[in-house]
Amino acid sequence: MNNYFTKISKFLLYLVPFTLVIVYAGTLFPFIVGKYTYFRTIILLALVFFVWGWARGELERGVLGSLNKNIKPHEQLGKKRIAREVWKPLLNPLAWAIGIFALIFLLAGFLGYNPSASFWSNFERGEGSLQLLCLFVFFGLLAMLFRDRKSWNRLFMISLGAGLLVFLYGLAADALIPGFIGASQADFMANICQRFGGSLGNAAYVGTFMLFALFYSAYLFIENSAKKTKWVWASAMVLFFIVLLLSQTRGALLGLGAAILGGLIYLFFSAPKQQSKKIIAGIFIFLLAGGLLAVYYRNKIDIMPFCGSQSGGNRIIDISTNAETYQTRLVLWEIAIKSFKDRPILGWGPENFAPAFEAHYNPSQPAWFDRAHDIFFDYLVITGALGLLSFLSIFVIYYWIFMKNAKNLFEGYGEKESIFWKFERSVWLKALIFALPIAYLVQGAVLFDVLPTYINLFLFLAFVNFILGQKAADSRPSVNNN
Repeated sequence: MNNYFTKISKFLLYLVPFTLVIVYAGTLFPFIVGKYTYFRTIILLALVFFVWGWARGELERGVLGSLNKNIKPHEQLGKKRIAREVWKPLLNPLAWAIGIFALIFLLAGFLGYNPSASFWSNFERGEGSLQLLCLFVFFGLLAMLFRDRKSWNRLFMISLGAGLLVFLYGLAADALIPGFIGASQADFMANICQRFGGSLGNAAYVGTFMLFALFYSAYLFIENSAKKTKWVWASAMVLFFIVLLLSQTRGALLGLGAAILGGLIYLFFSAPKQQSKKIIAGIFIFLLAGGLLAVYYRNKIDIMPFCGSQSGGNRIIDISTNAETYQTRLVLWEIAIKSFKDRPILGWGPENFAPAFEAHYNPSQPAWFDRAHDIFFDYLVITGALGLLSFLSIFVIYYWIFMKNAKNLFEGYGEKESIFWKFERSVWLKALIFALPIAYLVQGAVLFDVLPTYINLFLFLAFVNFILGQKAADSRPSVNNN
C-alpha cells in the first residue's frame, strides 16, 4: 500500500512559500487578504491529508521502511517504540517550547480585551490566534514529513523561487505593467528609487524576508558540493542582497550585519588554527569599523546615485536616534510599557494593541496605533510577561541545544572536505544556523511580525528541529517486543 495521502500533504507544504507571491486586487487589502486565505487553505488541506494518511498507517510504514534496513528478519519492533519513532520530531525541547508559546498565545487571546478580535483578527492584518494555529500546524507538519536533507533542500529552492517571483512582481509593478499593483510614481526609474515593496506591498517586509532568502541561498551554496550549481546560489545571494538594499529597510540591514558578526564570532571559536583566528578577527574588525564609518558619514554617502533627487539613497544607513521613525517608536514603546502594566500576566490579547494604545494615547505625540513596531514590546502588550518569556524561551532553548550538540551537528555533510580557511563544510553550516536567529531578533527590535515573516521563521525553526534531532533520528533503536 503506497503512502499517497502523506505524499499529497508534503506536496502541499511545498506550495506554502508561494504565499508571498499572492496578490489579490479584488480586496481592499490586496497584499494581505489573498496571502492569508491561500496559506490557511493550503495548511488545512495538508492537515486533512496528513491525518488521513496517519489513520491509514502511512507514517508507521514510512518509519519502519527506514528502520528495517538495520533489523534482522526475525526481529520485531514494539508498538511503543514505533510510535515513539513516528512522533520523535515533536518530542524534544524546541518543539515543546514552540507549542507552549502557541498555547499561551491562544490563552492570552481568550482571556484578553476582545477575544473575538484576538482569534479572528481583521481584513487589514489577518493575524491573530487562528493564524498562529495554522503556523503551528505548518511547523508540526514540516517536522513530521520532512525527515531528510533532500526534502529540505528542495523546500529551500522553492522558497528562493518564490523570492525571485516577489522581486519580479515588484519590477513589473514598477514598470507599470497592467495587472501589477504597488507603484506610486509615473515611471519605472522613479518607482525603483522609492522603497521596493515587491509582491509583499511593504518594503519593511521585503527587507526581513531577504534575510531568510540570503540564509537559504548561503545554505545551498555551502551544503551543495556540485560546482556547476554553486554559481546559481552565489548569484541568488547577490540578487537578494541588492533587493534588501532597494527595500531600504534599516532594521534588516542591522540584522544582517549583526548576523554576519555573530557568525564570525562562532567561526573564531571554531577555528582549528591560530592563523585562521587572526584572519577572522581581522575581517570582524574591518566589517565593524566599516559599518560604523558608513553610519557616521551617512550624509555623504548615496548608495543609489542613479536616482538623483528622486531618492535619498542613503536611508538604509541613516541609523540615528534623531530619525523620525525612531522618535515615533519611542512613543510607541512608552505606551507599550504603560499598557503592559495594566495587564502584566497575559496581556491585552493578540490584535488588541489598538485599545491598549488608545488607553494611553497622548495627542501631542502622534504615532501609528496598531503595533508597537518591536516584536518584544508587541508580545509584551498582547501576551503579557508569560507570552514574551515563552517567545524568548524558543531561542534560549534553541541555542542551548545548539551549543550542547554543536560537535555532532551536520554529520555526513562532507565534514572532511575543507572549504575557506581550512574550515570543514559542517562548521560553515553551523555558523549559518547560529547567525540567522540573531538577524531575526535584531531586525525585530524595530519591526513586527507578519505572515511572510512568520512563515519563514516557522520554516527555519522546523529545519533546525530536524538538524538538532537528526543524529538521534538516524540512530537505530534497540529492538523491543513490547
